[in-house]
Amino acid sequence: MSMRLRCTAVIVAAVVLLPSGVCAQQAVPQPVFSEDFAGASGAAFPAADKWAISGLLALAVRAQRIGSASDPVTGKTVGRVTVETGDALDGATPALLEAKQYVCDGAGSRAGEMESEPGGVAPSERAEFQVKADRRTGAGEVVKFGVPAWYRFAFKTAADWPRDRPLPDRTPCRTAIQQIKQNAVKDGVDCGASPFFKIEARPLGDGMRFFAQVTTGPACTAPHQVSRTQLCQVELPGETWAIVNVRLVPAQDAGGRADIWLNGAHCGTYRGPMGDPEYGVRRNGVPFIDTQPRFGIYRDWRAETQTIYFDKIMFWDADPTGHPDWAVGAPPP
Repeated sequence: MSMRLRCTAVIVAAVVLLPSGVCAQQAVPQPVFSEDFAGASGAAFPAADKWAISGLLALAVRAQRIGSASDPVTGKTVGRVTVETGDALDGATPALLEAKQYVCDGAGSRAGEMESEPGGVAPSERAEFQVKADRRTGAGEVVKFGVPAWYRFAFKTAADWPRDRPLPDRTPCRTAIQQIKQNAVKDGVDCGASPFFKIEARPLGDGMRFFAQVTTGPACTAPHQVSRTQLCQVELPGETWAIVNVRLVPAQDAGGRADIWLNGAHCGTYRGPMGDPEYGVRRNGVPFIDTQPRFGIYRDWRAETQTIYFDKIMFWDADPTGHPDWAVGAPPP
């Protein structure tokens, strides 16, 4: 993608005047992938050449669950994702289905309790759109192991976002809104690995609990021998736009790092390994990120409808300092 050339005081590098008085051109890195939902390319969202949709989500409802909408406050066209009970339902046994034994309700989540039982599973459901990439060749990947990546997006929860008030013995219902995953496989069997980086907005009262989480360790064990680190735990109001910036260096050793900004303020740093170095999938013998960034709703199975909006998703492969849509400073050393 072409680089836009500027000479402006916004650029971190000093403006240099040539002897003739002509301003030296400074290169501002442009996104390698972007989505503004406005259909500037003439394609409706989600464009099939840019985005893949949750494989378990029924074809008959995809257009109803994932599309675009007009933001009533700004009038801008934004992305919209809605989940209704049973969408891409995964892990629900016939007995659970018959009893409608939901994992989550207004009193919080029972996922931990259900998963602690022998062979226990907590059913989940989702509607997500994912950056489309070729898993065989790597074409289109925006996040790679060992390579720094920068990205940003804005999100807003809708009026139908549940207003949970968890009981003392329950946690807020799991609700990922963005995740990146390296699946784990042992002896040809998928181990159901957790995403190595995700962002959640768990319903809590009239707002949500926002945080990022990094996961590392072998998943193909019983129980999983993974560790999870949470960053940026903040309570946010609902129905209000928030902007998230991420600088990510995914690595399966001590060289890994994640920095997160929320609404322009740096709120957390993680240093260390990410993903599953033992059972994580490989391509040509080298670990790779087979599930590129996803946006939408991945949640505990529950009865309520839930909607979220997204705006301006952008990825860079070089430091975007100086780009107006990055708009945050450098992370701490």
